[in-house]
Amino acid sequence: MSQSIPEGNAFFFTAYFVANADRLQLAQFLDPQAREPQATIPRGHELSARDIEGHLTRGFVRVDGGSARSLPESLTQFNMLHYIRQFECESAVFIPVMQGADMRGLVMIGARAGQVIGDEVINSFQRTIQLTTKVVAKPTTPSQPVERERRSLETRALNILAANTATISDLKTLYSSIHDQFRSVIGDHGFVIALYDESTNSISIPYLYEEGQFSSLDTFPLGEGLTSILIRTREPLMVVSDTEKRIIAMGAKISGKPPRSWMGVPLLVRGEAIGALIVQDLEKEFSFDEEDLRFAIAVASQISGAIYNVRLLHDSQQVVLQFETAAEIARDISSSLDLDELLQKAVDLIRARFDFYHASVFLKDMPGEFVVIRGSTGDAGAQLKRTSHKLGVGSKSIVGFVAGKGESLVVNDTTRDATYYPNPVLPDTRAEAAIPLKVADRILGVLDVQSDRAYAFTSDNLRILQILADQLAIAVINTELFSETQEHLAQHRLLHHITTTAASGTTLDEALSSAVNGLQVTLGGDRVTILLLNKEKNTLEVKAAVGYADEIFKQSITLGSGITGWSALHRKPLRVANARQDSRYIEGSPNTQSELAIPLLYRGELLGVLNVESEQVGAYTENDEELLGTLGGSLAAIIANARLLEQIRSQAERERIIFEISDKIRRTTDMQAILATTASELTRAVGATSARIKLAVVADDKKNQESQPA
Repeated sequence: MSQSIPEGNAFFFTAYFVANADRLQLAQFLDPQAREPQATIPRGHELSARDIEGHLTRGFVRVDGGSARSLPESLTQFNMLHYIRQFECESAVFIPVMQGADMRGLVMIGARAGQVIGDEVINSFQRTIQLTTKVVAKPTTPSQPVERERRSLETRALNILAANTATISDLKTLYSSIHDQFRSVIGDHGFVIALYDESTNSISIPYLYEEGQFSSLDTFPLGEGLTSILIRTREPLMVVSDTEKRIIAMGAKISGKPPRSWMGVPLLVRGEAIGALIVQDLEKEFSFDEEDLRFAIAVASQISGAIYNVRLLHDSQQVVLQFETAAEIARDISSSLDLDELLQKAVDLIRARFDFYHASVFLKDMPGEFVVIRGSTGDAGAQLKRTSHKLGVGSKSIVGFVAGKGESLVVNDTTRDATYYPNPVLPDTRAEAAIPLKVADRILGVLDVQSDRAYAFTSDNLRILQILADQLAIAVINTELFSETQEHLAQHRLLHHITTTAASGTTLDEALSSAVNGLQVTLGGDRVTILLLNKEKNTLEVKAAVGYADEIFKQSITLGSGITGWSALHRKPLRVANARQDSRYIEGSPNTQSELAIPLLYRGELLGVLNVESEQVGAYTENDEELLGTLGGSLAAIIANARLLEQIRSQAERERIIFEISDKIRRTTDMQAILATTASELTRAVGATSARIKLAVVADDKKNQESQPA
C-alpha cells in the first residue's frame, strides 16, 4: 500500500448531529488526534431547520473557523463556532442529512492546520450520506412490521459499525464485527473480506466464513474471478440465479464449488478499490435482494476508510520498525569485525522484524565458483550451515542466478513459477526474494529471504532489504580489509622473524636452511627452495629446500631455462598460475600446480633465486609476489654478508696458520729441522699428502745441493 497521507475522511474531525423536532443532538463524533476519544462536548442545542436549510443551497456550507463573520447567523446561534475552536479546527464543512424534503441530521467535517477539505472529500461524504439514507431512512408510511424491523436492524448495525470504526484499531476484531452485523441483517451466509494490494497487484483473503468454518486464503494475483471483477470495475455486483452460467458469461473463472447466490461490493477509498465485501450462498438461489445490496453498499462506504487507515497505520509501523532494523544492523557493522556473528544477527533480525519465514546470507568462495551459506535462521538454517550448503554461481537456483547476474530476483508465488526448485528443509516457502551484496561491480554474495505467504514482498520492504544488503556488503568489505591488514601484519612479522633467524646463522648453509623452513610455515606448507648462482658454470644450484625429495639437491638449472632460470636471467619475478601449462616449467615435484620465482639481487648483482611452489592452481597473488620480493631483498643481503663473513674467516684462518708455522720455524736454527717443520706444517694446513722444498745453493760454494724428501 502507498504510504502517502490521503485526504481520507478518517483523518479529519467528524461529528454527526441528529435532528429531533427543533433540536440538534450530537450522536457520534470521531477525532483521530484526540487523546481521549470521548471528550466532553456540549450536547443538545435548538436549531431552526428552516434557517439552516436556507444556507444549504449547495447541499453544504463551508465555514472559516478564524472568523465568525463567515458563519451563518443560524449556525452562530447554534454555537457551531464553539465546536470548530474546541477541536482547534481552522475550517469546517457542514453537510445536511436529508430524507426527501426533511433534514434528519447534520454532518460536520473539521480540518486542522495543513489540511484542506477538498471537493473530493465533500463529494465522498455526500455520496455516503445518500447511500446510507436510502437504506436506513424510515418510510413515511411503514407498510409492514417486518420492514420496520429490517430498518431497525440496519440502523442498529450501521450505528454499531460507526462506533467500532472510531475505536477499533485491530483489523481482525473489525472484520468479526462487520461479519456479525451482516449476519444480524442479512442472515447466516458465507462471508468474505478481500483486500487488494496495488503494489503487488494481488488479493488476500484475511477473513473467510464458509459452511460454519472460519479461515483465510493465501494471497493470489488479481485475475479473472468475481472478486477481481469487483476490484477492476469498482462497481457492486449481485448474481442470485443461474449463477454458474452467468458468471462464466461475464468471463469470470470459478474456483471451488460455485455459489447459488452471490453478492459483492467493492471497498473504495478516494475512488480506488482497496478490497471487497462478499456474501454468498452455496445452496440456495435468490438468497439476496436489492435491499441487501443497498445495505452492503452502505456498510462498505462506512468501513472502507477505517480499514484503509488501520492498514496504513500498520504498514507505517512496519516500515518504521524495518528502518530501525536497518539502523541497528548499521550500528553493529560499525562496531563489530566478527563477520559470522554479524551476519547471523542480521538474518535473525530480518526474519523477526519483517515477519518472514526464513533468511540467509551467502558469500562467494575464494575461486568464485560457489556461494556458501554463512548466516541462516532457525533449525533449517542450522542444518544448512552444518552441511556448508552452497550453490553454483550462475546456476538455475534463485540464489545462484542472482550471484551470477548481480540483479535482484523476486518470486512472489513459488507455486506459479515453473523454474522454482523447493529446498526440502524449507517446505513452506511460498515467496522468495534474493538481493545481491554488491560494492561497485563486485558481487560479494546474496541476501536470500523467504516467506510462507505468497506476495509477501512489496516495493517498501524490498527497498529496505536492498538497504540492508548494501550494508552487509560494506560489512564484508570491511572485514576483508581488516583481515588482509592483519594477515599482512602477521606475514611481515614472520618475515622479520625469518630474516632475523637467517641473519643469526653461523654459516651460509644454516642461514638458508632457516629461511626456507620459516617461509614454509608462513605460506602454510608450500614447497620452498633457494638456488644460488654458480658463476663458473652459469647455472643455478639448489642450496636449501623444504618439501621436496632429497634428489632436488642434485638438480642444476642452466641460466635462462625453467621458471627459476628465466627469473634469474631476466632479473624479474615470475608468477605462474598453472605451471603444468607453462612450457618453461621444469618439474621439481609431481604435485606442483603453481609457482613463484623471485630473483635474489644485491647491489645489482644476481646471487640466486627464491622459489616457492603450491599444489593449488593460482595460489599466488600480487600481494604474495610483493611480500616475497621484500624477503628476497633481505635474503640477498644475508647471502652477500654470509659470503663476506666466510671470506674474512678464511683469510683469518690462513693468517693464523702462517703465524703458527713461522713461530715454529723461528724456534730452531737447524736448517734441516726448519725445512722439515715447514714441509710438515704446510702439508697439514692445505690438506696435502706430501710436500717438497727445493733450495738454491750460492755459486761461491761451488756446490749444488738438493734437499731430501721430508
